[in-house]
Amino acid sequence: MDVYSNGTVVHTGRLPRMQLVEDFIAFIQEANELLQKEIDLSPVNQLVTSTIGRLFLQLRSRYSPEEVHAVLSNEYIQLNRRNLQDKLSEAEFLVELSDSRQVCQFPDSVLDKVEQLPNWNTYIALVGEELSTLHGIVEQARQSDNKPFVFVGSGPLPLSPILLHLLSDVKVICLEMNPVAYDASCTLLNRMGLRNKVTVVNINGSDFDYSAYDRIFVASLVRNKQAVLEQISRTSKDPIVAVRTAEGMRQIMYEAIDELQLNKQGWRIEGRTCPDEKLVINSTLFLNRSWN
Repeated sequence: MDVYSNGTVVHTGRLPRMQLVEDFIAFIQEANELLQKEIDLSPVNQLVTSTIGRLFLQLRSRYSPEEVHAVLSNEYIQLNRRNLQDKLSEAEFLVELSDSRQVCQFPDSVLDKVEQLPNWNTYIALVGEELSTLHGIVEQARQSDNKPFVFVGSGPLPLSPILLHLLSDVKVICLEMNPVAYDASCTLLNRMGLRNKVTVVNINGSDFDYSAYDRIFVASLVRNKQAVLEQISRTSKDPIVAVRTAEGMRQIMYEAIDELQLNKQGWRIEGRTCPDEKLVINSTLFLNRSWN
């Protein structure tokens, strides 16, 4: 477990596990204080980039349920986790925006440049596993396989929607409420020649009419997941919704979905994917309405 922080070393080796947990909590606190202080969270700020990178690597380590509980129940973590997630989301957005704009500046094949991005293989693994799980559910439910996918929260660099199309040959409708992300993603998709296959609508996912669609993906960085799910439930007759969430220690970085609350609201979990320690940090829940 190799994690370092600015001015502090989170030791590795044969330390007692609780000591490692305490060191990790100290590192999270230091990382959060740095991110709250820094004005520039873009990739230009190397201190921010390296700190987030170290945190990301640490979250890939294996932890026992007791260790996860010890970190997540820590008073500082409970009080500051949401603020930390907000800053991490902002930094991730700025990385995607920078990558999207830089890729579009190349005169050659944009797809070749997109495939060279550091996270391309991560998204291939994530989306590939999601499609495999979805196809099993759709086959069991005997639902049509030619309707477009809807992807809520596609961001300025819509790698997931792009791969959903490339891997399944299905059209994808992206919902993006941020006008900056909307403009950047439209430019990228135009440069890739995909504007007729992957389209973007500048709208909040909680306001979209899903009545014509039954396969919907919700990105991990979507903050109003509950409102989106309520809108899907109101407008889509028989949806299968793939909602990205986080498990275990990864809840430090991404917001987790309350599965008990989902059940109370009439959603049934049809399947799930698990994170790959080497590549994927997110999990995905596949939901259907339990009264159908």
